[in-house]
This record gives sequence, C-alpha cells and structure tokens, in this order.
Amino acid sequence: MANLEHDSESIFEVFAEYGDHLAQEMAAKEKVMESVKGVEKESRKLYTILQNIHRPGAKINEIVLKAEETFEGIHIALFYLDQVIPKGCFWRYCNLWSNTLSWLSFLASLVLYLKEDTLPEKPKVSALLGLTSDLHCLHLDIEEYLQGLCHLCNELPRLAVNSVTNQDYNRPVRISQFLGSLYSGFRLLNLKNDNLRKRFDSIKYDQKKVEEVVYDLSIRGLLTINTTKEAANAASKEDEKDQEDGKEEAVGETSEKEENKKDVVADEGIDEVDPEKKTTT
Repeated sequence: MANLEHDSESIFEVFAEYGDHLAQEMAAKEKVMESVKGVEKESRKLYTILQNIHRPGAKINEIVLKAEETFEGIHIALFYLDQVIPKGCFWRYCNLWSNTLSWLSFLASLVLYLKEDTLPEKPKVSALLGLTSDLHCLHLDIEEYLQGLCHLCNELPRLAVNSVTNQDYNRPVRISQFLGSLYSGFRLLNLKNDNLRKRFDSIKYDQKKVEEVVYDLSIRGLLTINTTKEAANAASKEDEKDQEDGKEEAVGETSEKEENKKDVVADEGIDEVDPEKKTTT
C-alpha cells in the first residue's frame, strides 16, 4: 500500500513538471503569435498602398516611394517578433510566421520590381524587409523568398491588363519577358510535390494570360505604333549625337591644320606676314 502511494506521488510530480513545461511553451507560443499578428497588420497597410498601381492613371513611381516609407513599420514589427522568439527555438515556431514572411517577401519583391524592372534578388528583399544580421534569430528563408516570387508572378498579369487601360503598352511586353525568364529559372530547380511546386506550376498560366494581352496589342497595331515612336525618338537622339560629333571633328580638323601650318612656317624659317600689312608697305 505504501509503495502504491509512493508511485502515485512520483507520477504526480513528474506530470506536474510536464504541465509546467507545456504552460511555459504555450505562453511563449502566444507571445510569438501576437507578434506575428502585428507583422500581418503592417503588411496589410503596405498591400493596400500597392493595390493603387492597378487604378486608372496610377503614378507607379509615387506609389513605390510611398510604399518604401511604410517598410519602417514592418521593420519595427519584425524586430519585436525577433525579440520574443526563444533562443534556439527557431525551427520549433517558424511555421507560425512562415506564410507571413512569404507574403512580405512578395510585397518587397513587387516594390523592387516596379522600381528596377528586374528580378528582385534575395539579399535586396531581405534588406528592404529589415531582416539583417542585427536580428539574432529571424531571417528570410530561401523557400519563403521563392514563395514570394510565385506570389509576384500571380500579381503581374493583373498589372499587365491594367497597364493597357493606362495606355502603357510596353509594360505587358516587359512583364511577359520577365515571367518567361523566371519560369525558366524555376525549371532549373528540382522541386518535389509540395506547396512550392504547386505555386511554380501556376506561373505558366500567369505567363499565358500576359501573352494573350501582348497578342491582342500586336494584332491591333498598338505595339507597332508604340515601337515606331520609340524608334523615331532613338533616331532623333542618334542624329543629334552625330551632329555634335561632326562639330567636334570639324573643330579638331581646323585646329590640326593650324598646328601643321605653324610647323611648316617654323621649319622653313618664313615669317608669317599679314596680307593687309604687306600691301600697305
């Protein structure tokens, strides 16, 4: 009987210790989840600003500048999240913020693409999000970065259609080329049947939508008109440059002739006399 009571007390002590550990872990998890909600709140503000690029008459450069100012709030929210993550527990809780960081990576990639019109590289995306070496735990994982690029590909077809509404006929062509290059890059990766592979498969459908927009512009002659204008502007710039080069060459030839004349006079020992002065004497 005494042994039975002793065993019951030892089991109670062991499970009481387990209960305290689970309570502490739950408290830490709740802190992380609250911080993630703060990051999501800031990301919604940024997404609302970036949605203005689809409006008629949107000034994309101004929208990009306004979006870059919003990243300061995201930096603060990510810093708080980094502080509440227990040391050595990154992989235990990373699933709580992985989707949020993928979405933030998409927003940063969209800003960089609109600004530079090229592939947003991972170091630039991390720097824009404030995920630098100053943080002790939080960082942008390669899979989260690739997920962000897939989100970017899903957003660009809508931008291509709305660019035609704004009479920006060149942007769909550039978007089509960008999606084609990005799709080729993803094909180099050996992706398994996971969520990233499913998102990658959707890129070809996004590319097809943009190609249809480019085709419609082409058969209506809008691309030809726009290309002709650009070619004319480029030709006029080339003509101006050729004229300036011709003037510089003419000045150079004149100065070269003067130098040769002086050299001949000096070699022959002839004094150069002004014709008017010679006639007067």
